[in-house]
Amino acid sequence: MVNRSVSRIDAVEKVTGRALYAADLSLPGMLWGKVLLAAHPHARILSLNTTEAAALPGVQAILTALDIPGAKEIGAVIEDQPVLAVDRVRFLGDGVALVAADTQAAAEEALKHISVKYEPLPGVFTPEEALAPDAPVLHEVRPGNVVNCHRVRKGNLADAFSKAEVVLEREYRTQLIEHAYMEPEAVLAIPDPDHKGVQVIGSIQNPFSTRSFVARALALDLNRVRISQSTLGGSFGGKDEVMYIMAIRAALLALMCGRPVKMVNDREDSLRESYKRHPYQLHYKVGATRQGKLT
Repeated sequence: MVNRSVSRIDAVEKVTGRALYAADLSLPGMLWGKVLLAAHPHARILSLNTTEAAALPGVQAILTALDIPGAKEIGAVIEDQPVLAVDRVRFLGDGVALVAADTQAAAEEALKHISVKYEPLPGVFTPEEALAPDAPVLHEVRPGNVVNCHRVRKGNLADAFSKAEVVLEREYRTQLIEHAYMEPEAVLAIPDPDHKGVQVIGSIQNPFSTRSFVARALALDLNRVRISQSTLGGSFGGKDEVMYIMAIRAALLALMCGRPVKMVNDREDSLRESYKRHPYQLHYKVGATRQGKLT
């Protein structure tokens, strides 16, 4: 309202500690899910052996990309982010395998016993490296490593610069920024055996997009997937794809095991998996009169 103080809807619950975040939720018979992240920023997966890990006490399931019944890649803009890597990893946050176990400690221990053999490949870490003529191609459908290009033109540039009394041409760079929300990513997936579906409760920024991607990855009708947003402990635009993928992973484990599955990132995994505000490199050329009027 204009000219009146308005209390936040969730203020009292948060300051008194009564608000329930996704990591606070638990159910009887609940399993803990963990994901094995890539060991290299760019590598080919030569082999993946889960036999030793599957035999550990408390381990209920270990899944790979082969166990995903539907779409194996998702993305809010371009669908090229794997739920689990199939044959290649392209950054240190790519998931390789999933574990469901009776306790969080058992799930974390199982990750140590999954054997993955990699063939490391050259990586690119700056725009300049990615655009170099001899740069490794990260996605075959994106030759030259160019994901998109927008050209905007208006007026006669040559004429405008000829009338300029001052021309400034400079390079600018911005830094990489981590969203750094206080609450790391967390979900609880609950199978619904009566309707052959699943419910996912979590720190989810966009419930409807999450619902769509979970349904597509699990090859379920949309009405078989229910997404519930828990109290959100920060997001700032940072809980899109990372939450879509976590919701899919937890839901997949829950349906495979027939039991609720909870997944909570620690801070290190959150930093590795989540996308950032990209560092930009910008080239500007500006023409103006000596009075400061842009031409």
